[in-house]
This record gives sequence, C-alpha cells and structure tokens, in this order.
Amino acid sequence: MEKIISMKNIYKLIIFGLLCCLAAGVFSQTPKEVYKELRMKNVLYPKIVLAQSILETGWFKCDYCSLSKNNLFGLWDSKNQRYFKYDDWRQSIDGYLNSIQYKYHPRKYSSYYDFLKRIGYASDPKYISKLKSIVKKINEEII
Repeated sequence: MEKIISMKNIYKLIIFGLLCCLAAGVFSQTPKEVYKELRMKNVLYPKIVLAQSILETGWFKCDYCSLSKNNLFGLWDSKNQRYFKYDDWRQSIDGYLNSIQYKYHPRKYSSYYDFLKRIGYASDPKYISKLKSIVKKINEEII
C-alpha cells in the first residue's frame, strides 16, 4: 500500500534538510561574514583573499567544488589528490594562512596579485584579472 505524504510532512523534511545543511556549515557564510573573519584573523589583503574564496566557490554556491569540504579556497592536498577538508569554513582561513600566506614576503613581489601568479596559485591564465574584477565588485557592492 502506498503512503501519501502530506504537505505538512514535506515542509518538515525541507526544514530538516535546511537545518542539516546549516549544521554542516553549508550556506552559513556570506561575503561579509568571510571578510569579517579574514580581518579578525589578520589575513593580508583581505579583499583579494575574499575574492579568491568567491571565485573558488562560485559565490559560495557551488555544488561540486571544495565548498562541500568547508574549503573556501580550493586548497588541494597533492599527496592524497583531493581537497583539504575542514570541520568549519573558518578553519579553511587558517589553512590558507598556513599554506599560502606564510610564503608572502612584500620585498619579493610587486603586489599580492604578483605573488599569487608567481607561486602558481591557479592554473587559469585569467585568474588574476577575474580576481581584480571581483575585488572591484566587493568595493562597490559588498564592503
């Protein structure tokens, strides 16, 4: 015998699913929240780093990217050939600081963009121009 699911039960399932996503860290960050956290953790060039997180995660909406691992920056574990996984998106900021920003020395690079390009942060040849475009949007609309 088939059971008919009432609309009330469907709504309960939807709410349960949303709560599970929130508990898992999905949908929990906004650009403003990430920017605030970047500044609290003394990340250098927080607008550029925010732009990196936006670009890497498709404005925090991607389904099949590092965001599912609470990894805002697409930080890659080359030893195990997978994205690093974090319990919370805020931990990925620590991962960025410890695996990327510690290498930055202002005297070696003409800008932070130059640093990202020279360390080979991304394989996309248009990565830096995309970042600059997002930073412009951040300045105009977000921050």
